[in-house]
Amino acid sequence: MKIGRCHDGKAAFWAVLDTSAAIARPLTGTFSEWAPALTADLSAEPPWAGPERPLKGLRLLAPVEPGAKIVAAGATYAKHVDGLGLQMPTQPAAFLKPYESIIGPDDEIAYPALTTQLDYEAELVAVVGAERIGSRSAALDSVLGYTVGNDVSARDLQFGGGVTGMDMFSAKALDRTTGIGPWIVTRDEFGDDHPDLEIGLTVDGEPRQKDRTSSMVWGVGELLDYVDARSSLHSGDILFTGTTAGVAHETGRYLEPGQTVRVTIERIGALTNTVGPRPTGERAPS
Repeated sequence: MKIGRCHDGKAAFWAVLDTSAAIARPLTGTFSEWAPALTADLSAEPPWAGPERPLKGLRLLAPVEPGAKIVAAGATYAKHVDGLGLQMPTQPAAFLKPYESIIGPDDEIAYPALTTQLDYEAELVAVVGAERIGSRSAALDSVLGYTVGNDVSARDLQFGGGVTGMDMFSAKALDRTTGIGPWIVTRDEFGDDHPDLEIGLTVDGEPRQKDRTSSMVWGVGELLDYVDARSSLHSGDILFTGTTAGVAHETGRYLEPGQTVRVTIERIGALTNTVGPRPTGERAPS
């Protein structure tokens, strides 16, 4: 089942999407009102709000509501960590991202004035549907489904120093840079275990990243457990699960204005965004 957050020009709403028939069937209420029951029984009838509507004329938004907690795990693919010249940690690591950093499918990636090294990161994103992670030993049961993410980073800011030697806030919290979408595909489409899906990214059609989510050192359930033990996750919260090798920081081929970035995850879909112009009249620090 595909579930999207849509806008009809007047209001945002959630809907079950049939992309082959190009229709959307609206759901009643906010995510936290219908998602817990559906997550507990994905075979149940969703709470329909009204008749189906044509997808044409609807804008797909990022499938996360304002106020949700946005967490990103890092260093989850060993080859990526090696490519950055870092040592693989012995446990997961994560950080929070502000909602203002999020953009939806086909939205423009802002090019912040603070950076000249804008990078891409293809990621599987888990969406929590349960009211909370009830049992950490079965954390995957709390997942409604998965979507596609691009955790765009400013590498010159990330590795520019700071108290810990790495400034994750400046690198990862930049307004309107992080893409997510185009929809959520429910967990039952992938079985009960950590999903094994091909993930890839292209820039202007040129392949840059390609791997499988089974290459992750820690599975989605383990990452949810790690995060929830420190900051509880609830319905509507999302978790970026880390990126693969092949990011621009490994080659120096950073994103440029006008380039189109496309992240594809097998059996979920594709997220496409174009990099916006550099701000005029402002110069990034050297």
